[in-house]
Amino acid sequence: MPGTSQSPVTPARNDRRKPRQPEKKIGPFAGGVGVAIWINRVQTDDGPKTFRSITINPRRFFDQETQQWKDAGSYNPTDLPALIFALQQAQGYVFQTPLPGQIVSEGEAPPPAPPDEIPF
Repeated sequence: MPGTSQSPVTPARNDRRKPRQPEKKIGPFAGGVGVAIWINRVQTDDGPKTFRSITINPRRFFDQETQQWKDAGSYNPTDLPALIFALQQAQGYVFQTPLPGQIVSEGEAPPPAPPDEIPF
């Protein structure tokens, strides 16, 4: 009809897509704390690029009032050993595992091992 505007119809998204899975999971430990390593692919002006990202799982708790599990916005001091362990494992993995499609020559030395202590 003249004088009326309508939004263009967009096709419905396929909500049956398989959820993306991390490349590697470390944990979860007590309270749900853990780390996930993800493979990411982006298109750049120089062609496709692959890189990793790391997510830290939140601490989980059961809310008695709502009777639901929730994510906490912080960590307890008792969560620190599990977080440190998981992050060290993630660091070792990303240093030692080539990205998919990355060529590693036979004579190439492996990347240096992560330090035992965090320098800060």
